[in-house]
Amino acid sequence: MQILDGTLTVNETVIYAELDDEAVLLNVESGVYFGLDPIGSQIWRMLERGLSLGEIVRRLLDEYEVESEALKLDVMEFVAKLETQGLVRADEG
Repeated sequence: MQILDGTLTVNETVIYAELDDEAVLLNVESGVYFGLDPIGSQIWRMLERGLSLGEIVRRLLDEYEVESEALKLDVMEFVAKLETQGLVRADEG
């Protein structure tokens, strides 16, 4: 899956804050507010570090007992939501 080799850039106008076992994203430019569960927060932190989607999936597979294809689809759906809300953008190249 070539798309998993891609990386996303976190929008510079997004603020990330952890609250207990959850986290929130706020795009201060657009006002978009997005809540994250613990796994969403984990994915967000990996996106901030510039990991490719494939690397994120590999790390999650190492940590959680889940089917590879199901996890790939879940990660792709999650980052698509982030992109739709303007919280991240696909890197060109």
